[in-house]
Amino acid sequence: MNDCLIDMSGDPRTRDYVARQTAAGRTKKEIIRLLKRAIAREMFRCLTTTATIPNIADLRPLRQSKNITLTAAARHFGVWPATISTLERGIRRDDDLANTYRDWLTAA
Repeated sequence: MNDCLIDMSGDPRTRDYVARQTAAGRTKKEIIRLLKRAIAREMFRCLTTTATIPNIADLRPLRQSKNITLTAAARHFGVWPATISTLERGIRRDDDLANTYRDWLTAA
């Protein structure tokens, strides 16, 4: 319950929500219950909203067509070869690295 009280005083969105609920005549206990429900709704939306994931299927064939080894690509980006390998196989998601990697491969 102390976490809710801390959020009630820190987060601007929560402060506004608490102010509206206080103006509506709600008690602190009711406001905390409403805050928990609002957080649960927001989390549910985050968990159930479909996110677009960039396609990575072109990375490995593009690298292989340019005869670039995993080691050379990893050395260029300053990462381990396993990082590039897991990125190409879709095991690890790193959108920034994937986009940078794709641009580098296209320019190579």
